Amino acid sequence: MDLANRRQQFVQHIHEQLTGKNNIFPEGYLKGENPLDRFVTGFLFPVFESEEGIDDEPDEVEEASENEDASIQATTVTKRKRYIPPSSVGFSFFISGNSICLRVFYNAICYRKGENQNELGQYQNIWEKIDLTDDNGEEVVFTPNGQKFYEVFKNGNQGRAKIEILWRQYKTGYIVTITLLNTQQISQEMLDNPKEFVEGQNKKSLFNVELSCIVESGELNVYPSKDKALLSDEEKEIELRYKDQHIYAVGHGAAADWKTNSERKNEIFADFMPMVEVPQVTANTDKKDNKALNFYFLSNEPKEAVIKQLNDFIQSYHIWIKQQEKQVSREELDEQETAKNIVEKQKNALKRMQQGVRLLESDDLVWQAFTTMNEAMLMQWKAGKPTAENENFAWRPFQLAFVLMTLESSINGDSEERDIVDLIWFPTGGGKTEAYLGLMAFLFLYRRMKYPASAGGTITIMRYTLRLLTTQQFLRANKVIFALELIRRKNSELYGREAFSSGLWVGGASSPNTFTQVKDTLEKEQYSKLVVTHCPWCNGKLHNNNYCLNEDSFHLTCNNKKCDFGGSNNNVLPCNVVDESLYQSPPTLLLATVDKFARLAWEERAGVFFGGKNNRPPELIIQDELHLISSALGSIVGLYEAGIDTALISRGMRCKYVASTATIKHANEQVRSLFAREMQVFPPSGLRYEDAYFAKSVPLEQKPGRLYVGYLAPLLSRQNCMAPLAASLLAAPVGLFTHEEEYMDKWWTQIVYHGSLKGVNNSRTLYQNQIETRLNKFVLGFLKQKIEVLRPNFTNDKKLENIDDFKRISDPEIKDIVDQYIPIRDIDNIKALNSNQTAEENAEIFTHLAKEKDEANAIDAALATNMISVGLDVSRLALMIINGQPLTTAEYIQASSRVGRGDTPGIVYVNFYKTQARSLSHYENFRSYHDAFYRYVEPSSLTPFTYQARQRALHAALVIAIRHSGVGLVKNEKAEVFDKNNDAVKKVVHDLKIRCKRAISNTQEQKATEENINTLIEEWKQHVDYCNEQRMSLVYYSKDRAQANLLCDFDKNNGLWKTLNSMRNVENTALMKLLSGVKEK
Repeated sequence: MDLANRRQQFVQHIHEQLTGKNNIFPEGYLKGENPLDRFVTGFLFPVFESEEGIDDEPDEVEEASENEDASIQATTVTKRKRYIPPSSVGFSFFISGNSICLRVFYNAICYRKGENQNELGQYQNIWEKIDLTDDNGEEVVFTPNGQKFYEVFKNGNQGRAKIEILWRQYKTGYIVTITLLNTQQISQEMLDNPKEFVEGQNKKSLFNVELSCIVESGELNVYPSKDKALLSDEEKEIELRYKDQHIYAVGHGAAADWKTNSERKNEIFADFMPMVEVPQVTANTDKKDNKALNFYFLSNEPKEAVIKQLNDFIQSYHIWIKQQEKQVSREELDEQETAKNIVEKQKNALKRMQQGVRLLESDDLVWQAFTTMNEAMLMQWKAGKPTAENENFAWRPFQLAFVLMTLESSINGDSEERDIVDLIWFPTGGGKTEAYLGLMAFLFLYRRMKYPASAGGTITIMRYTLRLLTTQQFLRANKVIFALELIRRKNSELYGREAFSSGLWVGGASSPNTFTQVKDTLEKEQYSKLVVTHCPWCNGKLHNNNYCLNEDSFHLTCNNKKCDFGGSNNNVLPCNVVDESLYQSPPTLLLATVDKFARLAWEERAGVFFGGKNNRPPELIIQDELHLISSALGSIVGLYEAGIDTALISRGMRCKYVASTATIKHANEQVRSLFAREMQVFPPSGLRYEDAYFAKSVPLEQKPGRLYVGYLAPLLSRQNCMAPLAASLLAAPVGLFTHEEEYMDKWWTQIVYHGSLKGVNNSRTLYQNQIETRLNKFVLGFLKQKIEVLRPNFTNDKKLENIDDFKRISDPEIKDIVDQYIPIRDIDNIKALNSNQTAEENAEIFTHLAKEKDEANAIDAALATNMISVGLDVSRLALMIINGQPLTTAEYIQASSRVGRGDTPGIVYVNFYKTQARSLSHYENFRSYHDAFYRYVEPSSLTPFTYQARQRALHAALVIAIRHSGVGLVKNEKAEVFDKNNDAVKKVVHDLKIRCKRAISNTQEQKATEENINTLIEEWKQHVDYCNEQRMSLVYYSKDRAQANLLCDFDKNNGLWKTLNSMRNVENTALMKLLSGVKEK
């Protein structure tokens, strides 16, 4: 299949439909609607004589995010604006030279009102297309001392527009701005007469506007940007990596783009629907037959052979680093220090990988754990594929490199890198999960062999921010856990009698927390609420009898006799999703949402996850999607993390932390605030963005990238601007691929991203009326074009205007064409993906998104919020609309990467809002932004130790640290025996203060936090004294009014400290109204 060319055909078709570029009307004129209604972009509006503009539909000041309270959203403030549509377009660039000469090319068309009546005297709305230039465009010439403007598109002696140039001296050249301005006016009289205004604006608008500048002589330079001296070290590294991605122009009113034209001259041009193809990044950077990557080889071959292959694998990286070192001296002098820093990070990763291989060679337990881990990884890939060849399953190079690099620090508590957070930074879909699952499996096996008497209980805690992603990754991790358990069952003397297991610890909305809730779920046959609906190993469907519930226990079984679990004497599946079961038998791997850890302050039973009963505390904490832990949520998570870390330190364990992300900036500061540790990124970047050895950009000639297309409809409101775009995208597969069925499904389903829940609701309304109406018009247009090719003037002669007219055609040849387009595509299967729906509902939609267009339940469009940014992985999806520029570049990259993950190259249309400054800025800088959008990722903001955050959650961190540190205060009733002078308590408090201090860079904030902790200690002590005086028992929390509570809910006053039950609702919300005209006295 020629998918790349078909995609280009698809995109070109959309461009023509929305701008009118190339004559898309078989009759040669537009009939039945006005040009500004039919063509929504690529035009210049006439200017207003009064400069007052027109009434625009009310727009929200800013859309609320999905996480905001629904009642607040309902009262969103709106305002009506006076809006002036754009009447000019242009661009600016930097040029130098002794003899500068610029050729400016321009072109446009306009529409003239046709005859109002047909031969029957019936009114008809017809607009004739008028070319305003000869030979598809004309040119004017500008020089620094020459003419400053030209009147163009002459109408008699007067021009309809003018081209202006502005020369501003800058250094040794000029910043040049070229503008094409529609000078035709809308008079006040027209504005006062609606009919005249509608006709006048359509007559005087310029359509299919083209403006470009060819540098005939002179040197086009990189557009000035921020001084390097003002950049941080990290920003300098980013700029160096992207130094070859030059910005040559910025747009005004449209995007600016540039190229070397057929005359080999630099050309800059304005583009109303800009396109940038972003290359894919591959993790498959080594030879497919490299033995060092093969699971079977690593788990079965003799140590000497494996070590040799691993050393060769690392040596290849070493050679690449040497090449990078040579490149350092070729950089600019002011960039060489930055380049050296980049190479030093590469060398450090290399040193740690070499250290890992030496450890494999010298330590038999490490070797045994490593080879068995590879066996487990192979088993989980081959599960359900008994005939698959072992050679087909292998690591991606960066995954193996990461495991080797982190081996030593994961098992050695005294390692120099133990307190380093190893951050896997890799684009979405690269395989980050498998990298840390491999490390996790290695640690499980090693600990069982190294500490046989205390190796049980929870070893790894894996945390996510979104419930949906947590359940997905739980199911994904189960494959590895099940493989490890099968291995253990065959060798329990080596790996212990306790099963390797996984547990899902999330809120009650995702899975039952109690046995009573399980009973209710089973009675209602709501098996999807139990998350595991199929055996994770054999994929056999589970039935009621596989969910085994007793009064005080719950487990899952498999009855498939062909399954390694179902066919064994012990058919219990080593996974669980019920809190009460997890408290009884803490799983080896605990997967949870970060907000669930708020329960640690309340729940004594959760202490089992921290060791005890002869079990060592957990040794590895994995934090996925690190960039999502930011803002208010991140600040609260940072405080709770201090309590969790302190509890583990007090139990004698400094955990190894691993994190992953696809988009992040200033991660050092974020990691310090969250984890009080330093950070190292893996894989370290190269000197250029396209080659980091373990991650490389794939040249577009080898594989199509993801195509981003900008779109802005300047006359349509935020609520309506998506309708023409969505309708044209729905119609395109039918219009283009009627005779090529193999391409019909490729861009059939739309994923529509929104920044708020309200946006989703608005889009649903659009699909039910405006979009369906426009879809019908587009399809009728295709139908007329096809018929006109076969029978010119047939549609006019037969007066075919609507669907019913075409349905009545009896001519066999024409009817055959009609049958290809009518009935018109139904768009009644529109689904929503957002947090208002249950996990089961969203999971079902994910399943249906994988269905092709002719299958039952196939989806036409999925209206989604930012919840799709992580977790949606359907290879079939290749078409997305992003409504409004997302708040952050990280969100934009994550959301848009949901399409084009399979064989069909992805297309992302960005629907920019005309009244949103963020949208306009990204629209005008579309090329420069997409050429290097990782350059523009914003730093994550979190401030755990500000006064406001401490007031909300520092006491919870203290309670977690005291309660779960193993000093005998975990039980509910132990709150009253708190003694601040107890040596064990004093040590925990000291550890908490040190832990907080390490996370804070500000000396004043360090001191304030320490004083805050002292105050909390005193408050707890005084509360204990008061309860003793009153002869009341003090507990952490009870509903019994006879007892005093240390903690209480935020909406209650029945305890000393108001405490969060979840980290989701972390800040109060207030509605504000801005009063104008109020002056300060």
